[in-house]
Amino acid sequence: MAHLTFATLIGCIGGIMPEQIFLYGVYSIHVRPVELQGSRWDAEYEIRHHDKAVQAWKTVGGDDGLIDRAEAVELAHQRAVSDIEAGAGIPTPRAFP
Repeated sequence: MAHLTFATLIGCIGGIMPEQIFLYGVYSIHVRPVELQGSRWDAEYEIRHHDKAVQAWKTVGGDDGLIDRAEAVELAHQRAVSDIEAGAGIPTPRAFP
């Protein structure tokens, strides 16, 4: 599967951090950083196909978070790619009667 990285910043609305979008094959990975106390960072990601979520928001970073915002975003991006490669978003076949 082709790996395309296309990062786009969506405008900040009401104090919410900007969201980055990465394309991976037919999926779009939406990643947004989450600022913790003490200048630490987590990130959330959601996987979409045709603007429909195929995997709900997940958080990465752990209890202590990460030092760098870019590092948190990259970790979320890598986890989303791993999830896609493991089959996230692929519908399960219906059982035969």
